[in-house]
Amino acid sequence: MKNPKKLFLTSLFVGFVFVMYLGAAPIKAHAYSGGDAFERIDSYLTDATAKAHFPSMSITVVDKENVLFSKAYGNCKSADTPYLLGSVSKSFTALCIMQLSEQGKIDLDANIEEYLPNSADGNKITVRQLLNHTGGLGEHQNLENYGISGEQGVHTYANVNYSLLGKIIEAVSNKSYESYITENVFEPLGMSDSAASLEKSLENGLNPGYENWFGFNIKTNPRYPKTDSDWITVPAGYLSASTNDLGRYLQMYLNGGRGIISGESINKMFYENVSVNASVPYSYGMGWTLINEPLKEPALRHSGLVETGMSTVYILPESEIGVAVAVNTNDYLVGKDFMDRIDWGVALLLMGDGPNLIGKHEYVLRHLLYDLICLAVFAVSVLQLCLLGIYKKRAKTGGLALKITSLAALHLLLPIILLLLSRMIWAAPLWAVRAFAPDIFTAITVSSALLFVGGIAKAILLASERKKAQHSPKKLSKINRRPPCA
Repeated sequence: MKNPKKLFLTSLFVGFVFVMYLGAAPIKAHAYSGGDAFERIDSYLTDATAKAHFPSMSITVVDKENVLFSKAYGNCKSADTPYLLGSVSKSFTALCIMQLSEQGKIDLDANIEEYLPNSADGNKITVRQLLNHTGGLGEHQNLENYGISGEQGVHTYANVNYSLLGKIIEAVSNKSYESYITENVFEPLGMSDSAASLEKSLENGLNPGYENWFGFNIKTNPRYPKTDSDWITVPAGYLSASTNDLGRYLQMYLNGGRGIISGESINKMFYENVSVNASVPYSYGMGWTLINEPLKEPALRHSGLVETGMSTVYILPESEIGVAVAVNTNDYLVGKDFMDRIDWGVALLLMGDGPNLIGKHEYVLRHLLYDLICLAVFAVSVLQLCLLGIYKKRAKTGGLALKITSLAALHLLLPIILLLLSRMIWAAPLWAVRAFAPDIFTAITVSSALLFVGGIAKAILLASERKKAQHSPKKLSKINRRPPCA
């Protein structure tokens, strides 16, 4: 019979490799035919929304003057229903900065201390560096703990850059961020279903959001930012808008600004960028990424993710088309990959290519594999507590050094590794995992806690039984004796 520990570890490793393969699978086009482009897109999204288990999805496709396609799927009433945008909000914040720059109120190459006198390292970071994420600020910093921690001039995506840009907008305009963007972007563009506060978003009919727990979407209230200690602030990721409103926003860019901003400033936002090495190389501009593949033409794009939703906007400058897609769930381990494949799939269909199809059972199989790994780790942690009675009997026998070593490996080293997994795999702290993958966070922390508790219990039992063994009278050894005389 195989060693059960080896079998478990082998299965765990194979499962982990398989999950990583699925998550890193390259974008592939598949044959797709029937109907015109928008009939194919409609058919594709109907199928993809169901297979990705998104509670709802909304899409709007525009050219310079017209809405080419607009539809809602799932539990969304219409494409006028607002969603939380996540980091798509950054392009709006960059737009506001460029407006103020055109008015001579902001110098992109000035140090930010000119606008925020008490800013940390404000004499070393420029406005332009905030826009391009090249100021050296850390990915997981916020407005209360930020400071240069990396190499300046190198792109390091960090929400705090755009949180600071929101503060600069308020300082320069003498208005709240909400008031400024409402008066200078939303209202002029007729974006009546867009907002920069939770109260206004709910008033506009914000679509309910969901978190994913072990493959099940659970309705969850939005975790809207309240203080400067929040990792994602409104300017960095918490605007809300319907995809129809986003279509109006994209048309503004396609038409050279429409009085909101100049064509020159738009070109700066799109093309004064920095190169980023990634699996698919891209350049990051001021709230926009420029990507040259996998499409037949370059695409300007930004995606967004918050705890209860995802969105993507992109512009195809050569085709003069803009696309906005939003869903109301955050399924970080599986759905995030599906969202990327779906929005690229729409673009591929617009280019006349085949989209990225989602397998019929892919959602279930991928979540099942993650769930089994979590269950296996949890089972190991619980099993140690269930077998304490057996451990107590064996504690007094065997080598002490071996018992201490196995105790440290299973109940100290293993839980520490579990708690560090988020750093090793996603380069993210546990609190970020808690926000975006709450099921994985729960599995990791509960299993680690149980292993620690089991280790403490075992250590107490080991010490107690060894102490008893030392103080108990030694049994007389058996010796050969003659039977007593009759």
